[in-house]
Amino acid sequence: MTLSEIIGLNVKWYRYQKKMTQEQYAQKAKFKIAYISVIETGNTNLTCKNIEVLAKSFDIRPEQLLNEETAKLAMHLPTRLYMYKNI
Repeated sequence: MTLSEIIGLNVKWYRYQKKMTQEQYAQKAKFKIAYISVIETGNTNLTCKNIEVLAKSFDIRPEQLLNEETAKLAMHLPTRLYMYKNI
């Protein structure tokens, strides 16, 4: 996994833990929803500033977005369609 993919999967993991849609999270982080989608797929080169913004919006330390073990857990999250079925 690339570092961008790890960060993206961790963003997805923490967003899922907070039971937030991409749209809700985009509003909270003050990013466009399309950018959140690109982040979660690991298709962007994030700046340190944006990593800090992402972490702050989850109330976590920035280094937690670099955790490969959490990223591996996020790989097994349900697909978008079924992610919030039980909310």
